[in-house]
Amino acid sequence: MFKLENYIQFYNLPEDKALSMTQARKISFTVQGSGWNFVRSKMQLMSDTLKIDYLTIQDRDEIDLNKSLLDFESQWNGKLRIMNIYPSKINYIVEKKRIRKVPIIPVYTLNFTDEYDLSDKVHWYPDSIYISGPIENIRKIKSVKTLPIVLNNLNTTVQMNAVLDLDEYNNINTNIKTTRISFPVEQYTEGVMDIGISQRNENSGMITFPSQCKIVYRVALSNYNKIIPQTFKVIAEKDNKLTNRLRLKLASVPSNIKDVRIIPETVEYLIIKR
Repeated sequence: MFKLENYIQFYNLPEDKALSMTQARKISFTVQGSGWNFVRSKMQLMSDTLKIDYLTIQDRDEIDLNKSLLDFESQWNGKLRIMNIYPSKINYIVEKKRIRKVPIIPVYTLNFTDEYDLSDKVHWYPDSIYISGPIENIRKIKSVKTLPIVLNNLNTTVQMNAVLDLDEYNNINTNIKTTRISFPVEQYTEGVMDIGISQRNENSGMITFPSQCKIVYRVALSNYNKIIPQTFKVIAEKDNKLTNRLRLKLASVPSNIKDVRIIPETVEYLIIKR
């Protein structure tokens, strides 16, 4: 005997109705069958659910799943025999269906080959979905995440389908189960630029030594020639932790560079009396 879990899905439900279950739709089974039949069936059921015809139970508020065993076994092509089911009974309520649009949030971890990184923002489409269900369930959902994605040794752009993590949402339906996500990857190089140092208004009349600093950054090869000095602004400002020196701070920087450093981080200054 083997144990497995699956979800219950109802069909033939009226278009304007939503079914709310007091328990999770995940059902546990103890089944009997050959090892090969179990493995094959398990693989086939990874993304499926066991289905119940709503028309057969619409006049009741409780479902006795023991009466559906033969139907469940037929959905497994008769290869498995159900010995036990838990819970054996589930309660439900039918109410007016509500629809809501929520954003999709991808969950991912990226590890790159040396000198490679994202060259642009991660994009995914669709970036939102319509979900439907009972009002009590719908209003609690602010967004839907994808199942975690882990990509290692990235050195080229990757596009893939990301599966939405919908299992935790009881009584919620959607026609969209995946989103197409793109990770733009490109080789990076180091850039260095000399930038003049500015001062805030309250520091007018000051001269810094030196009058320029170096900005060191990483940039995608395709953007290397797009970086110009006018897109940077470095400010010298007072710091209570420093004596006779000003701290340099980036006031503006291009959006398509990474790991920006200022050299030096602090400068000396001289006040000119007028």
